[in-house]
Amino acid sequence: MHRERRTTGIDGLDEMMAGGIPSGYSILVVGPSGAGKTILSTQFIREGIAHGERGVIAVFEKRPDEYLTTAPGGERLSQLVAEGMLKMLYLRPLDLSVDETMDELAEAVREVGATRVVIDSLMGFELALAPSFREDFRESLYRMVGALTGLGVTVMLTAELVDSYTELRLSPHEISFLTDGIILMRYAELGGRLCKLLAVAKMRGFDHQKELRFYDIGPNGIVMGEPLTDYEGILTGNPRRTSRTEASEAP
Repeated sequence: MHRERRTTGIDGLDEMMAGGIPSGYSILVVGPSGAGKTILSTQFIREGIAHGERGVIAVFEKRPDEYLTTAPGGERLSQLVAEGMLKMLYLRPLDLSVDETMDELAEAVREVGATRVVIDSLMGFELALAPSFREDFRESLYRMVGALTGLGVTVMLTAELVDSYTELRLSPHEISFLTDGIILMRYAELGGRLCKLLAVAKMRGFDHQKELRFYDIGPNGIVMGEPLTDYEGILTGNPRRTSRTEASEAP
């Protein structure tokens, strides 16, 4: 299947997805607090704007001025808002219905001609909904994502997921099946050091690399490292070197 790709601006990650996120795709970025979910999503928006694509960032937990102050590269994002290339949408103060949320997002997309949308975060989206709609959060999310991708935009959503080493979870609320792709960010202790690891867990209809890769967060955002090929059991919290590595290190 051929579809135009939306690059993230993170070279190693685009390589893992065979060139980037397919146009019109929805992708969920999940990971624990501090893993870099917002950094990844803002890099995705900035990369699009660098190639002439306008964007929308919908925030539910922080006001836009606070978000722009605390987000990495916030000064540049503020400039892009002033230039009309980026629309910041703050929906938290409203007790929203699903239709009101979708109307606000669709209007923002049309207003700036956006081809990329970030929703940061799903927890904030759930809290912004009226209580009656929170009861079936998955249906609400399904409708919202479908409405946005139906407009032809590529959607990136962030969600906090507490690291669990007793089970492999790909999303909160059992919503992993609602999006086309999943990027999983995790912490792991290796050799007495806390490391950050990333995997592309799902790309519906497209091939992708399946290894875990180191990453770090630098002044300019996320920087991908090498694949983690000499350990197993990372996601279960019981990492150990593979027998292949042990054999190669044997005298």
